[in-house]
Amino acid sequence: MDFLDDLHLAELGPIAWLQRLPDAVRPVMELISFFGTNAFFLLVLPVLYWCVNPPLALRLGLTVLVAAGTNATAKLAFHQPRPYWIDPGIHAFATEQSFGLPSGHAQTGTAALGRLAVAAARPWAWWAAGIGVALVCLSRIYLGVHFISDVVVGVAFGAAVLVLVVRLERPATAWWRRQALWAQLCLSLAASGVLPVAAALAALPYGDWVVPPAWSAAGAIDPESTRTVFLVSGVLFGTLAGTSVMYRIGWFDPGGALRLRIGRCVLGTGVAALIWYAEREVLPGAEASTYLAYAVLALWVQLGAPVLFIRLGLMEPARGAEVAGARDGVGGEHGRGH
Repeated sequence: MDFLDDLHLAELGPIAWLQRLPDAVRPVMELISFFGTNAFFLLVLPVLYWCVNPPLALRLGLTVLVAAGTNATAKLAFHQPRPYWIDPGIHAFATEQSFGLPSGHAQTGTAALGRLAVAAARPWAWWAAGIGVALVCLSRIYLGVHFISDVVVGVAFGAAVLVLVVRLERPATAWWRRQALWAQLCLSLAASGVLPVAAALAALPYGDWVVPPAWSAAGAIDPESTRTVFLVSGVLFGTLAGTSVMYRIGWFDPGGALRLRIGRCVLGTGVAALIWYAEREVLPGAEASTYLAYAVLALWVQLGAPVLFIRLGLMEPARGAEVAGARDGVGGEHGRGH
C-alpha cells in the first residue's frame, strides 16, 4: 500500500501543527474524544432504554453495533498504523492497541449521531450531528491516534452504515417479528457469529504478519487482537435475544417518578459493572470469555434488568395500548417515551 504510506507521511505535518495548540486544548479534546467511544454508548444506552425511550435505545444500539463491528473488521482488512506509531515526533496524547484505518470514533459517531438526527427529523439535529462528528474527528487527529485520512474514511463508512440501517430497519424488524421465538434465538446466535468469521477472512491475507520495526514508536501493541470483535458479537447476541424474549413476555413503561428512575440506573448499572469487572479481572482473557461476558451483559440490560425492576416495584409493566405502542415503536420511527 505505497499510496497510503506516502499519504500518511504527508499528513504528519498537519498533525504536528495541530498538536502545537496551547496545552489547555488537550483536556477539551480528550473529553470530546470520549463521546465517540463505544464505552460512552454502553453507558448511555441502558439509561435511555430503562428510563426514557426503549425503542429509540434499541435502534441506536443496533446502529452502534453495526458500526463498531464493521469498523473492527475493516481495521483488520487494512492493517494500517496510527500516526504516533510511525513518527516519534507525534505526541501520543492517547494510546490505542488496534489498527488506525478507519477511525472507529468517526465511524460510530457518524452512524449514531446521524441516527439520532433521523429520529429527531429536524434541521437543527443534522447540524448538531455534523458539528459533533467534526469535533470528534478533530480530537482524534489532535491526540495523535489518527491520520486525517482515517477519520475521512471513518465518516464515509459511518454514513454508509447509517443509510443501510435506516433503509433496512423497518422490513428487517417486520420479518424478525414473524419468526418463532426459538428461530429468533437461533438467528441471534447466527448473526453474532458472522462478525468473527468476517474478521478472520479480513485478516487471512496477512498470514504471518508481524509488527514492522518502523512502528517502534508504538511500544508494545497487539493490533491483530480480535477482542473487540468478540465483544461486539456478544453484545449483538444478547441484544437480539434479550429483546426477542422481552417482546414476547410484554413490554415495560420507562416512565415513573424520578426516584424510581434513579433506582433503576443505580441497580442496573451496578450489576452491569460487576459483569464488566468479572470479564476484565476474573474470567480468562480468551475470546470465548469476552463473548460470553458481554452476551450476559446485554441480556441483563435488555431483559434481566427490566424484569427485576418490575418485580421490585421500580418499574411498571406496559399495559394495553402501551404494549402495542411500544412494540410498534421498536420497528417504527418514534417509540413511546415518557
